[in-house]
Amino acid sequence: MRTKTWMVRVGALACAGALLTGCSTDGSADGEPVAKSGGDNAAVDPAGLDTGSYPTDPAPEYGRAADDTILDVETQRLAEFTVAPFEVDPGLSKVGMPTMGLRSSANIGVIINGGAPDIAKKHDFLYGYSTTASTPVPTVTDPSRSIVHVVMRFATAEGATAAAREIHNDLITVDSDDTGLDKPETIAILPNTLVSTSEHNFNAGPEVSVNAFTAHGTYVLYTYASAPADQKDWTATAVAKALDLQGPLIDQFPATPTKEQRGDKPAELPVMDQDKILIYAIPEEDDESQLGNDMAAYGPRGMAHRSTNPPLTYRVLTEAGSKNNAVYKTTVYRASDDEGAQKIMNEFHNDLTSQGYTEAPSPQGLPDARCVTKDTVQGTQDYCMIANGRYVGEASGLDNKKDVDQQISAQYLILAKADQNAK
Repeated sequence: MRTKTWMVRVGALACAGALLTGCSTDGSADGEPVAKSGGDNAAVDPAGLDTGSYPTDPAPEYGRAADDTILDVETQRLAEFTVAPFEVDPGLSKVGMPTMGLRSSANIGVIINGGAPDIAKKHDFLYGYSTTASTPVPTVTDPSRSIVHVVMRFATAEGATAAAREIHNDLITVDSDDTGLDKPETIAILPNTLVSTSEHNFNAGPEVSVNAFTAHGTYVLYTYASAPADQKDWTATAVAKALDLQGPLIDQFPATPTKEQRGDKPAELPVMDQDKILIYAIPEEDDESQLGNDMAAYGPRGMAHRSTNPPLTYRVLTEAGSKNNAVYKTTVYRASDDEGAQKIMNEFHNDLTSQGYTEAPSPQGLPDARCVTKDTVQGTQDYCMIANGRYVGEASGLDNKKDVDQQISAQYLILAKADQNAK
């Protein structure tokens, strides 16, 4: 991913780049190396693999969400129905924080200044998802553009409308952080959107930022857009594009009904493991290590939100037919066919090497695995991947190549037992 390079394990999100598994010396039609299926490699010595203490069998099925997991599952599902910044502007490809599920109104405080958390709580905020990205620049003194885009679900449409209005009013009437009040404005093509702007001087010079709130049924759609002051028109265009895409997308979200919406009908909570893919990923030792963002099955957009290369991740997974992808300690992709799995391997590997990663030794007994490494400001980052038919497994770690080798070796044995005919 692109999956571990999601910024969490790398010091930010952690979801990783994809590596190529067992390239042959023959080129593909487009000149890229072709990876073999790990399960077909006669050179693999299962008995000789060092899997450490990691499991080597698929996990039992996870079943449906429960009261203590429903917020994690709902926010994970919501990620697929939240517009990604690169869809608003292809240049917004550097993922940042906050990119995460919002499981309580308190989480809103890391996104919006002032009384927003208390206002949201008062109007029965349920949960949300936040995604953030900027244009890559060489240094912090170079001007850039950025977006924070958030979908917030409330119990009622009335609550959503009131929350949007009151949070907007709070920004334009209360100077909560001594940086001055936002100035109310309008965007002509968005008559139902509450907009405010502010200007500040940062390392890169004067910048303008826009806060825009739109009530949409039981949801509040919030977009923060920032750019150099002489590019103010871009902020309005970005907000308009985000809303144009987000409205139809959130209308497709199969949100779990609240108790009030169900009435007398019994609750049927969503399954935790969409398409039964999570059972093939290695679990985390610490259930809280990614604060509810893992132990998840994400679609292409959900994976892209926290990828090192969001546009590429979304395109490759979509083209490969990888509808749901497991994210736990390891990441597992399931393409529609073997060729799609090789596409994931090839393109993700090429993307990683373009970012300065270099080839690293494969684990003992697993010559078909492909590993790469790179020294980063957090430490030495290692990634390994292995393929088996339609499946691709990915492991990563920081300053511990042996552990990554053990993860991918165990992952290989799990994928050898995966259902290649899964729907």
